[in-house]
Amino acid sequence: MATIPPAPVLPGDARLEVFVHPAGLPPNRPLEEDNKFSDARRLEYLGMQMTELAYMDALKTRWPQATTQQLTVIAQTHSPNHLPVKSIVLTFAAVPMAVPPAPPLPGDALLEIFIHPASVPPNRVCDPTNKFSDGRRLEALGKSLVELAYRDVMQTKWPRSSATEISALVNSTISGFMERAVHAYQWKDAVRGRPPSLDADSREEAGRIFCTYAGAVHVEYGYERLRGWIDALTTI
Repeated sequence: MATIPPAPVLPGDARLEVFVHPAGLPPNRPLEEDNKFSDARRLEYLGMQMTELAYMDALKTRWPQATTQQLTVIAQTHSPNHLPVKSIVLTFAAVPMAVPPAPPLPGDALLEIFIHPASVPPNRVCDPTNKFSDGRRLEALGKSLVELAYRDVMQTKWPRSSATEISALVNSTISGFMERAVHAYQWKDAVRGRPPSLDADSREEAGRIFCTYAGAVHVEYGYERLRGWIDALTTI
């Protein structure tokens, strides 16, 4: 397997422009004079021009005997702008990412998390001796706290971003973030009592599992531990 060189490190202002889809931003958004990366549409146009120029330059260095016409054909056929999506996905999938350990939870919490609520009576009474009772309550609690903690982490990573930009970033990435985490921990396979008609691989099911676990983490450890875990998970 070929070694993938690390991408040049970019500051938060740049990463926000890169990873927030321009469709999620106002079309008439003014440029920020104190932010040299403002805005993504300008970066995309500049990048397309410079990528083609740099790629052609690299080809000339590799094949100095080739004619301009030959290099142009190679560039148009194998340009990074024309790589198939599958190749790009496989390239990123080949990069190993360290998964931070999930905060350990007691058995009472794990039962609530990994027994699907559909197999639990809907009118089940909360057990006053069990602080994790019940899974639906943990899920609702976790859903609110995950969004709060994730937004908090994003604001810390990109402190100069506006509230609109942070909201766009959170709304467009939080579901995928939870789905990646559940996949990394292989939690979908641990769920018991899931109805056969329910899609175990759906993004909604991943979100339910993650939020329920997050709710239990908050009950056991508090918000700061939950936030730290979510912060660590943003690297996967």
